[in-house]
Amino acid sequence: MKFGIDRLLEDSTLHLPLVGKRVALLAHPASVTQDLTHSLDALASLSDITLSAAFGPQHGLRGDKQDNMMESPDFIDPALGIPVFSLYGEVRYPTDAMMDTFDVLLVDLQDLGCRIYTFITT
Repeated sequence: MKFGIDRLLEDSTLHLPLVGKRVALLAHPASVTQDLTHSLDALASLSDITLSAAFGPQHGLRGDKQDNMMESPDFIDPALGIPVFSLYGEVRYPTDAMMDTFDVLLVDLQDLGCRIYTFITT
């Protein structure tokens, strides 16, 4: 089995629908490639794709917000210089302003298969 992110990295023809578009990623700590590179970093490494924003559910994009009910603010990613919007902060859904930051949203969320967990509601 291959993750979608690994297929995207390996097959440049899969980039074609994304070229010339502002691409955002909705991801969480388990959003990784087969070599455990976070999907956001993997997408950022593709020179023909313009990464414009990222979104994180409860616990944050990279898992730095692990306290159970801790809300997290939006911020600018220090390495990539793109906005990272929290969907577990002041709002639980993307605002119009957030939606205006991208043309295409890629979703890379693993779920536990347990309905009491919050990722399915993101």
